[in-house]
Amino acid sequence: MKLIATTIICFLFSLQVIHSNVVIINGLTHSFSGVSGQTFQGQIILANTSNEEQRVTFELNEAIYNCDQGRVFIADANHKNSSTAWFTSAVNSKVLAPKERFTYKYSITIPEDNTLNGSYWTTLMVNVDKPIKEEVVANIGLDTKIRYAVRLLTDVNINEEVLLDFESVNLNLNPINNKKQLDINVLNQSGFIENVKLSLEIYDSFGTKVLDTKTKRAKVFPEVCRNYSLDISGLKEGVYQCIVIADSRDEYIGTNISLEVE
Repeated sequence: MKLIATTIICFLFSLQVIHSNVVIINGLTHSFSGVSGQTFQGQIILANTSNEEQRVTFELNEAIYNCDQGRVFIADANHKNSSTAWFTSAVNSKVLAPKERFTYKYSITIPEDNTLNGSYWTTLMVNVDKPIKEEVVANIGLDTKIRYAVRLLTDVNINEEVLLDFESVNLNLNPINNKKQLDINVLNQSGFIENVKLSLEIYDSFGTKVLDTKTKRAKVFPEVCRNYSLDISGLKEGVYQCIVIADSRDEYIGTNISLEVE
């Protein structure tokens, strides 16, 4: 019988979208902000929800972001914003007893370098060794394992203004429900990770506001763009004037666009 091993990586913050015997209690993004030479103590809280022992292992990966591919994880690569060398922990693996809750402790030390300025990051992969699902289909064994990607983000010597730009605005159809949506691509030109929210106001030809909507905040990494989609399926055919505002760190960048809905 053939065995196919499938690994599922979880990125969603604290949201367990599939059943796992081991869960992370305190979120999949940990953020720090400080100055050169400062050390931070962090922890990741794991819980074994099963009645069996569960072995977990820990390893660092680099998360590479770009506008074309979005995000990829690479174990042995490096990039200018990597904080992997700043990370230390005494634990590489742990066997969790049934129903045990375990606190994985780590530290991040910013080097004594006053020229450092910007956001730096690494990704801690938490691997649950025991499969969460085993089944046999047509003599093929399916062995599904889970892998959590915990983002560790560090802002260093933050003093730079927000530099966001609107790369493109396009009217498209949602590929799932076929509804009209406005896709707005935002580029982060600063050296810091920005937690960006978009606001959209739409006015008809009489100057009446017909739509006022917002997106959820999402992180945009340095020199990387991110797409935001806003549902405008309720608009009738016509020409509209739109105000788009991006905000991060209480700073606001806006643009006006003309929109024709057919």
